[in-house]
Amino acid sequence: MRRTNCVPIRGTLRCSFCGLEITEGERYWYCNGSTACAVCLPEFARQELAPFCRTRGREGRR
Repeated sequence: MRRTNCVPIRGTLRCSFCGLEITEGERYWYCNGSTACAVCLPEFARQELAPFCRTRGREGRR
C-alpha cells in the first residue's frame, strides 16, 4: 500500500445567511448545520435562541 502526503483540497466555506465566502483566518460560527459569518452572527443567534424568547407580561399566555 502506498501512502502519499497530500493535503486534502478544501471546498469553499460560505455563510448560510448571506452566502459570502468565509476566507482563511476569518472567524465563523457553526451550529446545527448552519454556518454564520461575524456580520450575520446576531441574526443566527436570534434564530437559534428563538424557542427561549419571551415577552414580559405574557409569559403564561399562548
